[in-house]
Amino acid sequence: MHVSAETRLFWHEEPPRGFKEWFLGTGSHRTAVGGGSIRVDEYLSDPTQPELGLKVRGSATGVEVKGLIAVIQDDLRVSPFAGPIELWAKWTSEVLQLDSVPTISTEKQRWLRTFDTTVITPVDIPLDSDEQPLRGTVLPVRGCNVELVKVRLLPTEETWWTYALEAFGTLETVENSLRAVAKILIARHEPALGNPLVASYPAWLSACGQAHGWVQQRGGVQ
Repeated sequence: MHVSAETRLFWHEEPPRGFKEWFLGTGSHRTAVGGGSIRVDEYLSDPTQPELGLKVRGSATGVEVKGLIAVIQDDLRVSPFAGPIELWAKWTSEVLQLDSVPTISTEKQRWLRTFDTTVITPVDIPLDSDEQPLRGTVLPVRGCNVELVKVRLLPTEETWWTYALEAFGTLETVENSLRAVAKILIARHEPALGNPLVASYPAWLSACGQAHGWVQQRGGVQ
């Protein structure tokens, strides 16, 4: 089981001016950004369910199952962040399949920064284009991923952008890791976040499905 503490934002069409340049550039950061490749993920389509996500990641086998454990009562209040911290658990099953249930396809281009939070002050981990640590570095047991993703909803062809902090480790450590990395990003003069939608992927997909009135069918949506 993988445990995480997360806060996620969505913007329709474009992130705020200057935000993409800030995140992708090296002027404010200690390392170059990782990732940048494009993949297609398939999600279970269930507009009534904002707390459970089932996903086939790119060309990987099996299904990722992700469920909401709790919402921290003390919101993340590190300006310009302001929103709930959600605790999630994730499992991967090689037996489950999404072939016989309604799904939504998303095309994603993701850029990633990863921080080691096993030390007092979080440290950047250099990543390659495959989001893996560069030679000589390893992923810590406690840390936080920060991602910026361009998402295209294939049922509608509309484009969204999402920005998220996702701390990993144990149930006892992930909240503190997320808060520590949020403070690091603010110290690097993170641009204003505008007025984003604050939601997890399952909640966002649920809202999109309800807004568009998607009809659930096996193997896809209409």
